[in-house]
Amino acid sequence: MYFVRVRKRLIFASKNLLSIHAMNKIQSILTERWSINDADYASLLLSILPALKAGNLEAVERQLDASKVMAYAVTQGAGPNVVTRWDLEDVNLPSNSVAVIASEGPLYSWDTYNLERFLRLAADNPRIVGVVLWINGPGGMIAHVDLAARAIREYPKPIATYVAGTMASAHFWLGTAAQHIFLASPLCEVGSVGVMTRYLSLAGLFEKLGIVARDIYPDSADLKNYLSRQLEQGDDAPIKASLQQVHLMFAQDVAQQIGVPYDPELELYRGKLFTGQEAIDLGYVDQYGTLDDAILWVFARGIAQQTRR
Repeated sequence: MYFVRVRKRLIFASKNLLSIHAMNKIQSILTERWSINDADYASLLLSILPALKAGNLEAVERQLDASKVMAYAVTQGAGPNVVTRWDLEDVNLPSNSVAVIASEGPLYSWDTYNLERFLRLAADNPRIVGVVLWINGPGGMIAHVDLAARAIREYPKPIATYVAGTMASAHFWLGTAAQHIFLASPLCEVGSVGVMTRYLSLAGLFEKLGIVARDIYPDSADLKNYLSRQLEQGDDAPIKASLQQVHLMFAQDVAQQIGVPYDPELELYRGKLFTGQEAIDLGYVDQYGTLDDAILWVFARGIAQQTRR
């Protein structure tokens, strides 16, 4: 009987930990600054809110934990007949391999950390000569994206981006940091250089639940939670100023990465999304190509780089 009680306590504790883990991620989604298309952010919320309303945190966590960033390596054969994929840390990985780091769907902050981890693994592995970033995503949380983009810009090995469908917002920030950008087809969409946040007030919900909530601050901490307090009062100027700073950093990074000087009047830096052909014509990306083209581009430059050492 004692062991039965202990087992029940462990199950209860594990469920509580699961809920805390899920709620932390949900809180991030509701409060983070985003670089994402509004329709995609709305779809993201609609995909988790029904399960959240039903109290099914396990379903929410499964969705949020589903990896949006994955990585593998391929050997130089790299043509359509090559199907072998290797783990980046496989001791049997052949020399002169190319790492492919794929990012698909909304980019959460924990996905960006995974992307950085894969970049480090590929950089540290002498059997890997370079990296292809495979991208099909609408953007996501901006947390750490600036640092990930810098890591790509300063990458010690050849690195290219292959756009499979969409490369927007935060994904555009990351993808344009590579040395060369391939588009799968004219139907690809790229751009959307901008940031946003969505403020969800809980005051009305608390009132319906009969909860009276009062936030009290000492005079010596009058700027504590200033942005959210101003929003509650209907003043969005402070948060817009904060977002403006992030947007400027985003735009200036992109300007450096693609060689198009920053101009606040240019549609690119005002958040426009471009078709594949528009992006090529305007010089925002380099060329059409397949994933194999991107892999071979990286391979050739990686071998050349090794020869020069």
